Amino acid sequence: MDIKVASQVFTACEKSLAALTQLESALLQIEDEAERRELMTALTSVITDVLCSIRGPVVRQFPELEPPADPGEPDDELSKEEATIVADLQPADLVRIDTVLLEQCASSWRKGARVVMGAMKVLDSELPDLPVALYAQRIATLVQKGRLRSQGNLSYLRFSEVCLP
Repeated sequence: MDIKVASQVFTACEKSLAALTQLESALLQIEDEAERRELMTALTSVITDVLCSIRGPVVRQFPELEPPADPGEPDDELSKEEATIVADLQPADLVRIDTVLLEQCASSWRKGARVVMGAMKVLDSELPDLPVALYAQRIATLVQKGRLRSQGNLSYLRFSEVCLP
């Protein structure tokens, strides 16, 4: 692929992701929890595919396409409401989260965001509504314990990668 085509693909991905963000806002208004969860799971899958299977390879081949961005708020900071949810978790829940996160990893490098999205899909019915910040914190804990290796900034899932040691 040449840079011109890559630029068109990158731009289309960005527009698609912006539209999918609008879709997420609409889906969050669905009152029926089971219906909302099912549709959010499908949306998560689509977003992951666009990011990991289309946009990611283009940016790896042509890193100059990705503009330097303000990283925004760190992914590992809990809001007050999220801290309340996390406080109710049992030690066994954290072990389960860690296990699923490790199952989403491989011996090759994977983006932290990909690992978290995969874990969220697996755990959604078992431990619904867990905040992304908790997953980011658990990844950092697994790195500290030597169960994962990392590169990049773990506070920002999209700027970090993890792999099994």
